[in-house]
Amino acid sequence: MFLKALLSVFLFVNASLYQDDLEQKIIRLKDSVIFYKNSDPDKAVAFGFEVLNIANYNKPTINHLSVNTLVGEILASRNLDAEALGFYDESLKLFQAIPSEDRLEKEVNLPPWVLLNIGNIYFNNKNFKKAEKFYYDALDNFSLYKNQEAKNYGFSTVYDNLAMIDLLRENYEQAETLYLKSYEIRKNNNKVEDLMYSNLGLMSLNMKKKDLFKVNSYFSEIQRLFDDGKTSIENDKLEDSYLMRNYGYSFSLMGKYYQLENNYQVAIDYYSKALELLNNFPVDLPVIESDIGECYLGLNKLNKALSIAQNNLSKIKGNFFSKEKKRNFKILEGVFIKKKDYKNLIRVKDSLLSQASFGSVFKIGEKFNELESNILLNQKRSEITQNKIQYNTYLYILIIGATILFFSLISLRLNFNLQKEKTEKSQNEKKILENELNHKKIQLINKSNYITQRNKNLNYLLDSIEKNKVSKTFQDPSKLIKDKIKMILNSEKINNRFEQQFEEVYPDFFKNLIFIESKLTQQDLKLCAYLKMNQNTQEIAQLTGSSIRTVESQKYRLKKKLSLEKNNNLITFLHSI
Repeated sequence: MFLKALLSVFLFVNASLYQDDLEQKIIRLKDSVIFYKNSDPDKAVAFGFEVLNIANYNKPTINHLSVNTLVGEILASRNLDAEALGFYDESLKLFQAIPSEDRLEKEVNLPPWVLLNIGNIYFNNKNFKKAEKFYYDALDNFSLYKNQEAKNYGFSTVYDNLAMIDLLRENYEQAETLYLKSYEIRKNNNKVEDLMYSNLGLMSLNMKKKDLFKVNSYFSEIQRLFDDGKTSIENDKLEDSYLMRNYGYSFSLMGKYYQLENNYQVAIDYYSKALELLNNFPVDLPVIESDIGECYLGLNKLNKALSIAQNNLSKIKGNFFSKEKKRNFKILEGVFIKKKDYKNLIRVKDSLLSQASFGSVFKIGEKFNELESNILLNQKRSEITQNKIQYNTYLYILIIGATILFFSLISLRLNFNLQKEKTEKSQNEKKILENELNHKKIQLINKSNYITQRNKNLNYLLDSIEKNKVSKTFQDPSKLIKDKIKMILNSEKINNRFEQQFEEVYPDFFKNLIFIESKLTQQDLKLCAYLKMNQNTQEIAQLTGSSIRTVESQKYRLKKKLSLEKNNNLITFLHSI
């Protein structure tokens, strides 16, 4: 029965340790996903899939959920909206499976950042009504946050996204209200990169309103914020920072303004600067490169436009950046039309048709999502089965380990009993020593009492002789008796014996006294010993054969030698030594 209970405890502890080790590994991989998300998305996705491969879907954690969402964000940044939406849907399921006590924000009903990302996909596909719904749902959940800084950051992001919808609807007044509301919230958090982002929104608003003065004003403010913010960032980290990214966006936005104004050369200058600033953000580059290709086409620099479009298409892998692929095929189409190169034009038209049909697949992607979800579930069931097989293997290993642990505990128990016996023996020896010490104390007290009683009797005998109370049958005995009594009172043997016993009980007392005052006499030391033993003045007088007055005088002189103040008690002082 004991072995069974021990095994259960061991298995529980081991499972907890395994879960902790798994979670630590997921945290390390999550940090890698975050680190490479902007600079090397492919590597970030690889780390993300590694997390999703080892994660326990029966007991999901916040870090597991976070990685799943990050992978969705990376896919969305590459225009893989359907795939990203699948990951966001999975994130919602993971969130529901996490106990509320394990969540960072325990009051929220759904993870607001996931809702925000889903809204962004609807926004990119121009379904503004759906996007708006998810943005407001995110806002409701952000309002349940306890962390005020995180709540502010969430609110400001939602207001920016709602402002973008109003901007596209040409509801400029409402858009400006939301942008300014977001800006005021960001001022409270006082993060430079966030303040730059709000200025970007206000720039885009005033571009729509054709207010170039305000556009340049916000652009200058972004430059000022960048100059202030970069001083607090290490040089080797500046190029990968969101400060640099938002600064690059400002140039890209200025380029877009001049491109729409058909001022293509100025637009190219701004886009080129944006490319330079955003060099460490490969996700943002295809869009800007496509913009530059369109500008060269607008300038009728056909060879340059052709070269850029072909270069862009060669960089885009697989199904990534489908919108940018389409834009570059459009650039090629424009080039070949102007060149009247109908052979290549037909080839490009075919590519555009292929791209369009590929896009239609995503339009019916909702019907495929259920199938893909079922496939994913089957894969997870298979993984769970494999996990069970691994669990059984671990179980056998744990049983062997538990057996080893059991015998180790027996050995520890035997050692514990041995140590316990040694401790008890040591305590018994200590008690014996304490008893011996107490016995010596009793002996010393008895000896003292004996001397007191004896001296009392001898003093009484002396008084009798002085008053001629001795029987007259003795032939002039008074002188002889006096001498003998004085000899007894002054006997060094008795004194030495007393001092010897006292030092056995209080071995360091005399040494400490002499350390305090080196001029103490033997008589002073003896007086201190009597006081240490709680003898009163009368008893000390009887012990030493002195008068009470003499003892009081000795105590007074002793106090002066020890430099004690009037309010300091001599006996209390001696007991403290």
